[in-house]
Amino acid sequence: MTRMLRIGEFARLTRLSVRTLRFYDAEDVLRPAEVDIRTGYRLYALRQLQLASRIVALRRLGLQLSEVREALTGEHAERQMLSATRERLERSIVCQLVALRARLERADLALADAPVGLRLEPARWVASVGDRLAAVSDVSELFLELRRGLDRPSCGREGVLWHRCAGEGALTAAAFVEVPRSTRARGRVSVFELPAVEVATVRTVDDDDAAELGYRTLRDWMARQGHTLQGPKREMPMPAQPGWLEISFPFRAVAPA
Repeated sequence: MTRMLRIGEFARLTRLSVRTLRFYDAEDVLRPAEVDIRTGYRLYALRQLQLASRIVALRRLGLQLSEVREALTGEHAERQMLSATRERLERSIVCQLVALRARLERADLALADAPVGLRLEPARWVASVGDRLAAVSDVSELFLELRRGLDRPSCGREGVLWHRCAGEGALTAAAFVEVPRSTRARGRVSVFELPAVEVATVRTVDDDDAAELGYRTLRDWMARQGHTLQGPKREMPMPAQPGWLEISFPFRAVAPA
């Protein structure tokens, strides 16, 4: 019998995040070999490790997901997608050089745009289930439990509330999805209102290393401003920008002296 890998193990072997693998499945770029009909667990075959490596290589070369999907259909298609990407990158480099020269001509580089954005996050009704995790990738199991515990499918925004991160000595998280207030839930799933709150945000590529850099940026900003965290940190994929992630820190502003 061919050995099958669960999504967490496949993620470790390919160095792709579980979030990325779930996204690739939804975008029909890298589908699991099987899905357990009883548990909903995604299962991958060993032969798919080579396919994952090829996808990673194409993405590093700058191919968009739609181009990767087309490139995987054959060698001729891959050459066409690589040529299109080369032309796009050449145009992008010219634009970046123009922007670089313009920035160098600025009298005060300290006025450059800061990477941290501020906004008021509206209140949301959400369904959620949380637990203490052994690894970050285990959050995918919370999403499975969350979907099984809802009385209807939800197409609202989803994300993760991080109550404690690895740097704080433990991993405690809750998966959530936006739902109507009238939604009924089963098992450990609860429905409640996330309150409106002011947040500091960073947008980053949905990748473990990039996400960690985003968290570090927000932690440093909070320390410089003297603000305090007001609730769990939030991660939400950005539907309008597939493959991107928004990290938010709810905060309470320090009172002026």
